[in-house]
Amino acid sequence: MGNIIRRTLSAGVLILGLGVGFQALADEWLMVEPLSADQLADASGRQGVPLQWQINDSEQNANVSDNVLSGNVVTGDNILSGHAFDNMSGIATVIQNTGNQVVIQDTTQINIQINH
Repeated sequence: MGNIIRRTLSAGVLILGLGVGFQALADEWLMVEPLSADQLADASGRQGVPLQWQINDSEQNANVSDNVLSGNVVTGDNILSGHAFDNMSGIATVIQNTGNQVVIQDTTQINIQINH
């Protein structure tokens, strides 16, 4: 599998670089040995970082009032295919609602600590 990744990286650098100088850089990069599982485990998150407390607070206020819903009210369906989240990466928030006169509030807090 490592050879496939190396070939893919080499091809990508060649295509994007469009120059001889980039080929030398790609060859140098591909000569680097991958880290072992033990080396990766030693460098995992919070390695050598002292415990820190962090408090996050989010206040949301919404109000639905004095609404009138009359007649033949129909709501839709929430349908997700079996592959709805394929190729999803990063941080995602998914909210679905089939109701009427509904307030949906959502908060996502991401805290990143970088020590050097």
